[in-house]
Amino acid sequence: MNLEELTAELEKLKYQVRTIADTIDYQAHPVEALILSMDWNEGDIEHAHDIFEKYDNKLHAGESINWHEFEMELKNEFNIDYQTVKSIILAFFKNHQWTEVCHGYAMSFEPTTPIEFHQITRGSD
Repeated sequence: MNLEELTAELEKLKYQVRTIADTIDYQAHPVEALILSMDWNEGDIEHAHDIFEKYDNKLHAGESINWHEFEMELKNEFNIDYQTVKSIILAFFKNHQWTEVCHGYAMSFEPTTPIEFHQITRGSD
């Protein structure tokens, strides 16, 4: 195969993966849907888990947490905006991962919690 044919094959595979990604039920598989929508690799999801673990450890140690610092760490690591941070928080929460960190971050907005976080702060789906 020449470079042009390889490029065409790669584009075809990328299209097929995007098509499959569109069929994933976000409610049933929130993290998998997040990985595909963010075009993450294994290292990216591990970095996300590392950030959440860092703040989970702080929570369990009883340390005071600067939630803006947490948000900025995610933004800087993945070059994302606030809306995408919310997507990450919701995906992990819906997947029952890092729920205490997700709850702490969502509660940091009280009393003007974004509506997307009501399922976290008010315990409803």
